Amino acid sequence: MPILVFSFILVALKVSIRLPDEVENQPLHAKLRRIDVFGSFTLVGMVGCLLLGLSLKSTEELPWSHPLIWGLLLASVVFCVLFIWVETSYSPFPVMPMRLVKQRTPLFVSLSNFFGSVAAFSMTLVAISTGSVFAGWVMRRTGRLYNLTLFSCLLTVFAASLVAMWDENSAAFHLWFDIVPQGFGMASVITTTLIAMIASVTREDLAVATGITYLFRTTGQVIGVSLSGALLQSVLTAKLRERIEGPDAVSIIEHIRHSTTIIPTLEPALRKAAVDSYADALRVVFICQAAINFICFLCCLPIQENPLPGTHEEQEEAWKRRDTISRTNSEDSA
Repeated sequence: MPILVFSFILVALKVSIRLPDEVENQPLHAKLRRIDVFGSFTLVGMVGCLLLGLSLKSTEELPWSHPLIWGLLLASVVFCVLFIWVETSYSPFPVMPMRLVKQRTPLFVSLSNFFGSVAAFSMTLVAISTGSVFAGWVMRRTGRLYNLTLFSCLLTVFAASLVAMWDENSAAFHLWFDIVPQGFGMASVITTTLIAMIASVTREDLAVATGITYLFRTTGQVIGVSLSGALLQSVLTAKLRERIEGPDAVSIIEHIRHSTTIIPTLEPALRKAAVDSYADALRVVFICQAAINFICFLCCLPIQENPLPGTHEEQEEAWKRRDTISRTNSEDSA
């Protein structure tokens, strides 16, 4: 709570965004009508129910058939339908304009951020800061991002494939070296795709487009952690039940599932069963991660390459040209 209050005060004092004159001169009640209350409510309901259902499935170990789990997931679907309807047909100033999501680059940037975050946050990240700086440096020097985005995505697929091949004979350096490309590549992807989103929309849509990117990214992060945890526990339980039998099997399995600290204290046969079961479960998680990274790569393919102006004056000129083209297209379609 103190951090939240501090953040609110800091933003209120330091962030000053000038609104367009036609909005700035409106009375307060007219400005308040621009807030998409129903869109925000249904969006929070959709994401909240989805994340809560997945979190409970993972942390509380509830079965998918539990009324609370499928009820929350069903509620998420209902909120999703309502959200799309509100944003399409009801709200005059939608928080997520469907016309923007339907555009090629914003759509696939959002999807790539979602799948990339699902994959990245199911594994401990390293080199993420370096990857972001490297991506910014390359884009600054070359003025391009498409090839860098695809290369970075392939780097994450390569890293996840290396990790999936770990076994008891893998050298210790693999534990550090193999996960570095994952963090480096994904940090580069989230940087280049954000710039791609910004470069593909008009100035009036810039804030909304950025918000959409972060929405998909943060949702993917939580879903990645929840899904990987649920998958790990599911496979681990099945493998332990295959390998451990006897009158105390249920108790031993539960102790192993809830804490790895018990493994060194087990007798050799049970210790091997526990280690092998964890290895099998983690391998399944990493294979799924590699597959999701590949989906992220596929989502990056349709992203359009837009020139990236360097100086402030060039950026202003690019914005003016893009706004002019957008207005011309709108007038032509009208």
